[in-house]
Amino acid sequence: MAYRQEYYKGQAEDAAQVLSLNQRAKVPFGSFDQVLRTKEYTPLEPSVVEHKFYARGVGPVLAVTVSGGSGREELVSFRHAA
Repeated sequence: MAYRQEYYKGQAEDAAQVLSLNQRAKVPFGSFDQVLRTKEYTPLEPSVVEHKFYARGVGPVLAVTVSGGSGREELVSFRHAA
């Protein structure tokens, strides 16, 4: 499944594609199973592709730039809202 995340022609044309519903992610905060993995991209920067990992009940836990750079963001702490 692919979808737009936001769209304003020439300014913000972010899109994503679901790659997996059953990934595993290990970050400083902990390990997560059955993680949603997406490929996120924009035609405004076609060489940049990022994979993001979302854990149920937590949200984004990991983001890795897979082309067009070398960034990595990892969840280090989490607190449930009251």
